[in-house]
Amino acid sequence: MTQRTKLLLTPGPVSVSYSTREAMLTEYSSGDVEFTDNLRHARAYLVSVANGGADYTAVPVPGSATYANEAVIAALVPPGRTLLVHSNGIYGDRLAEICEALGTPVAMLRTGPFTPPAVAEFAAMLDADPAISHIFIVHCETSTGLINPLEEVAALCRARGIGLLVDAVASFGAMPIDAPALGLQAITVSSNKCMEGVPGIGWAIVQRKALEAATKPKMLALDLADQAQHMDRTGLFRFTPPVQVLAAFAQACREHAAEGGVPARLARYQANWRRLVDGMRQMGFRAAVPDQHASPIVATFHNPEHPAFDFDTLYQGMKRRGYIIFPGRLALANTFRIGCMGAVTETDIAAAMVAVAETMAEMGVTGLGRA
Repeated sequence: MTQRTKLLLTPGPVSVSYSTREAMLTEYSSGDVEFTDNLRHARAYLVSVANGGADYTAVPVPGSATYANEAVIAALVPPGRTLLVHSNGIYGDRLAEICEALGTPVAMLRTGPFTPPAVAEFAAMLDADPAISHIFIVHCETSTGLINPLEEVAALCRARGIGLLVDAVASFGAMPIDAPALGLQAITVSSNKCMEGVPGIGWAIVQRKALEAATKPKMLALDLADQAQHMDRTGLFRFTPPVQVLAAFAQACREHAAEGGVPARLARYQANWRRLVDGMRQMGFRAAVPDQHASPIVATFHNPEHPAFDFDTLYQGMKRRGYIIFPGRLALANTFRIGCMGAVTETDIAAAMVAVAETMAEMGVTGLGRA
């Protein structure tokens, strides 16, 4: 067994602990007691992190979190009703793509990539379209690192009797989300972001009464209610599950609890983000998202306006030094992203800043000053 040779400073997948990777080395049958214990533990732990109690259940969906988003929309938005989707980045747009594929009517509220929406904008769209039954909002838009106003939108939904669905793929496990207090119908989660598992499972934490009233979708593999009912009855997946991925995720849940849960993980990520943003600014980089709207999950930086700067050269220089960073999305030209989540500490970020400085010097990028 070898130790990790590269540190992933990306929006996902993230670097995970050695013990989480090690959990994948033991092979189980999908009917073994070890597997069913892991599944039971992971489901219960996710509900506890959301403070869901008996009113919520956690349903795994093999694949990425996009699979879970599609399963939630198909199950919870009634036929003939409209889903109001907010987008200020790639992942809000993806929700709209899912609606188009499913034939679900969608109303779009768009704001700029660095601009969170105002609650009044949602209210105006609800006033204009009485067919809207649900809102789907991305809590942390991973394509930029922007935080959207979950609590304020939740309050509007409670007041209007609108179902609220939350893509918490890049925030769950590090940022507090109290599902019953907010009145959420569903939260979608990734195995490989702030929960620090490996890729391969999307999760839906769903209000039981909403799931009981779910629409029977025109799909088999992503039938969320059927998956939940089968799992509650048998303790098993309906189809062959990602056994090793689930073992790693159960271990990641145990380590999340041992670290101190959401408050401790948030504190570590905040320290990582602060060290990252301060370090990059000292080298002259400009953060794309204003600090007051930034998440401690990932930071986006503008490419320096210097003739010697080239992102691919920066990427390769960082990779040679043991760090993997990530380009910006096409909607955010001339930017790149550095992640703060995963099994990463402030000490790791400080060392990465040295690697950035060394690579910039190799490129001949000097004289940027402080941003």
